[in-house]
Amino acid sequence: MERKEFTVDGVVEETQWVEHDGRQFYTHEFRAQNPVATLLIVHGLGEHIDRYDGLARELARAGIRTLGFDQRGFGKTGRRCGRLGDNEGLTCVCDDIAFMSQQVALPDVPHFLLGHSMGGLNVLNYVLLHNNDRHVRGVIASAPALLPGRPLIPPSFVVSLLHQVARVVPSIQKSTGITVDMLTSNEAERTRFNGSVENIGHCTLGTLSSVLRRGPQVIAEAPRFDTPVMIVHAVGDKATDYAGSSRFFDALPSDLDKQYKEVDSEYHELHFEEDIGPGLIAEYKQWVLDRIS
Repeated sequence: MERKEFTVDGVVEETQWVEHDGRQFYTHEFRAQNPVATLLIVHGLGEHIDRYDGLARELARAGIRTLGFDQRGFGKTGRRCGRLGDNEGLTCVCDDIAFMSQQVALPDVPHFLLGHSMGGLNVLNYVLLHNNDRHVRGVIASAPALLPGRPLIPPSFVVSLLHQVARVVPSIQKSTGITVDMLTSNEAERTRFNGSVENIGHCTLGTLSSVLRRGPQVIAEAPRFDTPVMIVHAVGDKATDYAGSSRFFDALPSDLDKQYKEVDSEYHELHFEEDIGPGLIAEYKQWVLDRIS
């Protein structure tokens, strides 16, 4: 296995290629001294896990051992194995989350999930389907892709046609329609995003169909959601619609440990906003730490 260990800003990190399901997955771990919790980060559509280095280091400094990985079809994993933009279906995605959780989890240490955008949908879906044994203590969903952003919503007949074509030829590629100006106002981050070959602006019809189909289903299944959850969304988000998060939260059980934070912003990646990100990351840390006992 290709493995590299190094230290950045006092945090010991390790990148490694891990074999799973006939694929090689790129992983990035951020170690914590005397960890009090473990956490898996699941990235969004068209991006890669190394964009979360700053967030993960802050979590590790707080005692939260953190692991991220490039999903099937994306980042370094996608370039080495499989087809770029192809998640191979949500059943595979759930299996990957379970496997990667096992890689970072520790005995008798609470485990958490954090997902952004498509990754936010993925972690909510995973907990709905696979957390009967409560191995996930809590989940954070940042701008989850429960509904597409309003500028990206195609007519209903187009969505119906997309699902039909995806069943026959799921490998056809389509633009996501997401542009860097939707993501963040942070100019340095925009430059990094545009300069990285690991970020792509397309995905397969199979991937797009799975996200568009499962998002509304997850909203409908919110009444049976039973894992502590924190949801964060910008009201002006153009990539994913905050209304999906609002509807999901409103349908959650009344006695569930739940938190919903609407932010007055138009940007999709709030963790990169210079006036919002540091405080938001601090809230993520505290939310996890408050739930480890």
